[in-house]
Amino acid sequence: MSRKISVVVSFVLALIFTLLIVVSANKKYNEAVKTVEVAQVTKYISVGDELGRSNIKSVKAQKSAAKNLASYEEAVGKTAKVSMIKGQYVYKNALASGKEARKGFVEVFVPVDLSSSAYAFPGQKVSVYIINKDTGESSLVLKGARVLHALTSQGDSIGDTGGGKMAEMKSSQPASIGLEVPPEHAGKIVKAAAEKKVYLVRET
Repeated sequence: MSRKISVVVSFVLALIFTLLIVVSANKKYNEAVKTVEVAQVTKYISVGDELGRSNIKSVKAQKSAAKNLASYEEAVGKTAKVSMIKGQYVYKNALASGKEARKGFVEVFVPVDLSSSAYAFPGQKVSVYIINKDTGESSLVLKGARVLHALTSQGDSIGDTGGGKMAEMKSSQPASIGLEVPPEHAGKIVKAAAEKKVYLVRET
């Protein structure tokens, strides 16, 4: 009788251990095949370019291999520290928070009011005009200037998806716009900005 009990007990214990091994294996398998959403490049991205709908998309990747990869939400609105080619995943350490001027350009801040700002926000492009207050005439200085920053009079960022305090575009009036410009145009724009003669026109 005791022998039969021992056999039954041994069988039950063996069954329990087998079940534990199967559960553990299944858990490890599930972890291995579990997927997460990450950002993938859809076309070539140069250093300093902003990431967004036009050049990245959200795709699934194995969680075990995605530790250092950025999600679409983490990548959108950031700028590239390195160039990226179509099809590659976006790594977190390849992203710069906020907007930065590309190599060969400088950032110039110009004081604006609601009208002269064109209500432009980071990522958009504007044409830069200088107003002659004596004659009322204007002259085009630069086309396609990229807006890097838009600030309120308190210095809060407007429409910026990077770090820092963010002010809602619809309830904040821009007081200063940071423009990415070639160095050869910087002097003229700075002089006009100091005299509050700069007027921006948003490009479509």
